[in-house]
Amino acid sequence: MAGNRQKNNLLQIGLLVLILAAFGLTAWLYFSQFDRLSAENIKQFVGGFGPWAPVAFVVIYTISSPVPFIATFLSAAAGLLFGVLPGMLLSIFAATLSGVIPFYLARTLGKDWVEKRIKNEQLQKAYDQSEGRGGFLFVLLMRLVPVLPWEVQNYIAGLTKVKIPEFLLGTVIGIIPGSFALNFLGDSISDPTSWEFFLAIGLNVIAFLVPVGVIFIRRLIEKRKAKPSKEAEASEEQDEMGS
Repeated sequence: MAGNRQKNNLLQIGLLVLILAAFGLTAWLYFSQFDRLSAENIKQFVGGFGPWAPVAFVVIYTISSPVPFIATFLSAAAGLLFGVLPGMLLSIFAATLSGVIPFYLARTLGKDWVEKRIKNEQLQKAYDQSEGRGGFLFVLLMRLVPVLPWEVQNYIAGLTKVKIPEFLLGTVIGIIPGSFALNFLGDSISDPTSWEFFLAIGLNVIAFLVPVGVIFIRRLIEKRKAKPSKEAEASEEQDEMGS
């Protein structure tokens, strides 16, 4: 047990060092050519990689997958750098590839390893949601309505009986709406006064509000379910006191 824990810690430290080194090298290369961050400068910088630019993007996206919220930023950046459709396809491929890593880590290292990183309530809720559903449908709904963070979704899927083809297909289809909204925003950000930019903002607001609305509705349902049970308990207590 101690040997496995030490091995896992070393793996995490190595991954963190790799991520920091990749971002540090990228920043050094960028600022050695440009003195400020701008959409035009970033396009020129990435264009300097030539045909290797998409490969560099996928590598950075994949190794940075454990960092919270970085996937959202990179998906929008793909629209800025490659255009809406190419950027969307590239970010979907990179996101799916990055999701496979924590999926296999959870499946290989097991529930105890994941529980140290995820609250037990989140795990239990995910298991409850997966009951009675096929693997593809479970992953698809989890991606379409992301009430859990991206990294948590991948770990949880690895703990279930979801097969890898179901995981890949559910992920690809489920992240299309969100990927399109983010890439559309990235593509239109160079002209913040255009109607495309305002439409992209609206799409991303909707994408954000959907999971918020789902969480709110679920809590209302849970409260309504809990209320009758509490009333029944209070009634039983009164009956016992009366008798």
